[in-house]
Amino acid sequence: SNAMRVPYGQRAVLVLGLAAAILTDRSDALSRLAKMLASSIVIAVALVGAVDDTWAYFIVLGLALSWFGDLALSFAGNRAFLIGLVAFALAHVAYAGGFAVRGSLSLAGFAVGAAAMALVGGIVIRWLSPHRPPEMALPLAAYVTIIGLMVALALATHGGWSDWRIPMAAIAFAASDILVARNQFVRRRLVNRVVGLPLYFLAQAMFALVVTGPW
Repeated sequence: SNAMRVPYGQRAVLVLGLAAAILTDRSDALSRLAKMLASSIVIAVALVGAVDDTWAYFIVLGLALSWFGDLALSFAGNRAFLIGLVAFALAHVAYAGGFAVRGSLSLAGFAVGAAAMALVGGIVIRWLSPHRPPEMALPLAAYVTIIGLMVALALATHGGWSDWRIPMAAIAFAASDILVARNQFVRRRLVNRVVGLPLYFLAQAMFALVVTGPW
């Protein structure tokens, strides 16, 4: 049944994400395959069970844009990273749009989320400044702003805390992005990927499950 398939799909996504992280230094092709399989499963789960609602379409669009971001980031180099950054920025815009139209927004929740993300974003930008190429300054600042808006709207969207997957997925996504940036600009370490990729796919899986209806 559908209810039985979703948990197995979520587990498969996490296992494939971990496999992609571990395989990166051994085989780019196998790592890319594991990552794209995980991303494809996430989209399939969302498409099969998505509710017929405008906000759900935004989330599915975000998942699709993330798929292209995953593909870009599976290649090395700043150009591939920039393409992935744009794809994920657009994905966050889609997620933010979904949260905005999902229901009435809590101004208090948005204010708290925006203030927290402004603080975190400022710290992250300052931390990355000595390490990132000069031409990446504006794209990174724009990306940090967009993901901060997405997280703030996730905290503000009506029913966000009654369905804990929405704020938790948004926060997990933001945390995984910090590890991606650390791996790209500060220090390339296996731990960045081993923690970051499963965290990212957990966030994506929760977004996919949210559009299939409440638990």
